[in-house]
Amino acid sequence: MVTKVIMLKLAANVEEATVGRWFKNEGEPVESGEPLFEAITDKAALEVPAEGSGILRKILAPANSVVPVGQVIAVIAEPDEELPDVEPARAKARAAAPRSIKASFGARRLARELGVDLAALVPSRPDGRITEEDVRRVAAAAEGPPVLERIPLSPLKRAVAEHLSRTTHKVAAAFVTLEADFSAVQAALPALSHQAGVPVLSRDVVLHAAACRLPEHRLLNACFSDDAILLYEPVNIGLAVDIERDDSVVVPVLRDADQRLVGELAREAAALVERVRNHAPDPADLADATFTFIDQSGLGIDNFVPILNDRQSAILAMSSVRQRPVLRGDELAIAPLANLAVAFDHRVLNATAAARFLHAVRDAVENFAAPETA
Repeated sequence: MVTKVIMLKLAANVEEATVGRWFKNEGEPVESGEPLFEAITDKAALEVPAEGSGILRKILAPANSVVPVGQVIAVIAEPDEELPDVEPARAKARAAAPRSIKASFGARRLARELGVDLAALVPSRPDGRITEEDVRRVAAAAEGPPVLERIPLSPLKRAVAEHLSRTTHKVAAAFVTLEADFSAVQAALPALSHQAGVPVLSRDVVLHAAACRLPEHRLLNACFSDDAILLYEPVNIGLAVDIERDDSVVVPVLRDADQRLVGELAREAAALVERVRNHAPDPADLADATFTFIDQSGLGIDNFVPILNDRQSAILAMSSVRQRPVLRGDELAIAPLANLAVAFDHRVLNATAAARFLHAVRDAVENFAAPETA
């Protein structure tokens, strides 16, 4: 049976995606359900399983090419089956050096390694051919210290970088931060974990506190548009997750987080993190976040100011919980403290609104008590 491999629609506002890599080569057998290729958007890299078994007869979109959603990018069929007429993928391949440039193979390779733009280089030879010496001369004259190594961008790293660049250029970003006492949270975690059946983290309590207060602070669950401020109906919290393979971040989504108990959020957050780090999220895991939370408590840092995500007005960050001096009444004590920070879009809300939300989250953390049912 012939199976046309289609580029999936990974999110509601995504109209194209990058083919990161193929896990099978042309001519190799494919089993239905096994990873076939990697699809990359500006938010995530997703391993897409094969929807049919047979031989990968034809790859129409090579790795690192950008194709529209719904485009046929490969064909799976039995060895003796006739392949259908399929239009080659309308791939927007990454730009290469202009073909009109005359340069030796060694010069082109060296230019890639040193990051030299051949189009901007003036050759020294009368025939206009660029040599390796020309490339070295330009690289040596460039500003900055000598380059030890040039690390090419992975497709996911490139996509995330482009996404963040667009966001930071559009948003009028500002932030507020304060310190929270986690004594009550740490005292409640053992019983809460027992009730939930999974380890409940301080992160999960902060997630729950933020989710339950966003309906009262709607400007933080919103976004800026050209002619209006859009207040979102659901509270869908994106949980930023570090991906070590690409030294990047993916943001799976906890849907209707304000309607969940702490234990429910802990179980779902743990499952989402596992799927993302195993590169096996469902496309729905990555769509429709209205607010983002980033937990940096495992890095041993005292403060962190995050970058806003596209189509969101705010993001909450949590730093490490550390034992620090704190004044209680007239006495000095030691308590587990952590900084909480909210970065926000000043076009949507001001510092007063952000501070009110942050104080509400801190009050919930400092007065936390484990519910009877997790």
